[in-house]
Amino acid sequence: MAARISRRRILQLSVGLGGTAVLAACTPQTVEVEKEVTRVVKETVVVSEPSAPEAKRISYWSVWSQTWQEDKQHGMYQLTERFNEENEGELYVDYVYSPVVAGTQMSEKLLTAIAGGTPPETATFDRFLIASWAAEDTLTDISTLADSAGITEDQYYKWAWEEIHWKDKMYGLPVNGGVWGVMYYNKGHLREAGFDPDNFTTSLDEMDAMAEALTQKEGPRYKRLGFIPWVKRWPYGIGWTFGAEFYDKQSLEVTVNDPRMVEGMEWELSYAEKYDIADLDTFAQAFGGAAQDPFVAELLSMTSSLSNKMPDFKRFNPDMELGSTYMPWPEGGRAACWNGGWSVVLPKGALSLDEGWQFISWLTDQPQMEWYSTYMGQMPVHPKTVENPYFSSDPDLKFVAENLLPIADVRPVLPVGQLLWTGLNEIEDLVLHGQGGPKELLDDLNQRANEEMAQYL
Repeated sequence: MAARISRRRILQLSVGLGGTAVLAACTPQTVEVEKEVTRVVKETVVVSEPSAPEAKRISYWSVWSQTWQEDKQHGMYQLTERFNEENEGELYVDYVYSPVVAGTQMSEKLLTAIAGGTPPETATFDRFLIASWAAEDTLTDISTLADSAGITEDQYYKWAWEEIHWKDKMYGLPVNGGVWGVMYYNKGHLREAGFDPDNFTTSLDEMDAMAEALTQKEGPRYKRLGFIPWVKRWPYGIGWTFGAEFYDKQSLEVTVNDPRMVEGMEWELSYAEKYDIADLDTFAQAFGGAAQDPFVAELLSMTSSLSNKMPDFKRFNPDMELGSTYMPWPEGGRAACWNGGWSVVLPKGALSLDEGWQFISWLTDQPQMEWYSTYMGQMPVHPKTVENPYFSSDPDLKFVAENLLPIADVRPVLPVGQLLWTGLNEIEDLVLHGQGGPKELLDDLNQRANEEMAQYL
């Protein structure tokens, strides 16, 4: 039976997802959707006729188009083609490019299809949203299928395994990852300022002092800043660095107002006050992506950012002497980072369940994912994959693979995950601009989240 959910619930699941787009390990292509206007996103079906017309056909909705970079085909498209070749005459997967709505990781088109009883057999899905959709009975529980296939927790990193589960049931298979919280630094800048670039500090107090020494100002304008806590970093990362916990995994009680989260936001506020948030906002107007990234452009000497940014740093500023390490932490805190990425799911109500499972279980098996991670330059979900020489071919990549992947945290696996994500980002902005205190704002968010959670307990 297809999952039947109301239009109101579709809108609830669709609302407030603007902060999610940056989370993907490989950001999907998007389409712009006019505000307050719902329209169907036209998908592109990338197919060639199967050589054996009797082959059964199923659909895979992917957030990635066939083309990845210039003339390179995307890894997921290539794997789909390989699957079709191996199953010629029996099963054929139509690769359907179905992009998410701009500024989100959300596919309202997919949710509408599920509600209408006409979903695809398989789809790419942001792991962060699995708990929300599973709680609404829109995804297929694949626990029994996974058990029969011998898929076990020890085959995956903890963060990947946690994010595909809701209430001890499995709803997806992980594809990739991206580590947020890699501390990148410009060794040349540190050396010029009298610091040892080969022995980066783990003390947050010492890093704050380094940031001040590295900052350069000409008259009223900043020429360079040593560090800005909220650039390319997110509130969750700040909280974990300070030792905060955001929910109780047994009771599922939200604790986003943990005193250590309050302390972390007060630390961010100290930067906004010390360097003047208005001046920092003006300075940040020059920031962009790729070659205009503030770290690439050497407008920032240090930045806590995404592991997948590493290739861009080296591509767009090959002369910069790059360093990478842990984000420093305060007394009582810890070395921390977090991971986000994609999965594949079987939407509730899809026909041909067995064939859909056949495809996604093959697609996400370790050998295929090892090829995908190295080809796409992304972090793997299987620990075994880091044995590939690719992950030791570069010292910065090796540091992330060996030291950060095993310790990465994951955002709260809760149906209110989006509420918390959006709320924390809004609170951070309010605090930095003097429009509220961290404790009061976090207390309010915590209350709202626990009230929302009550319906799922």
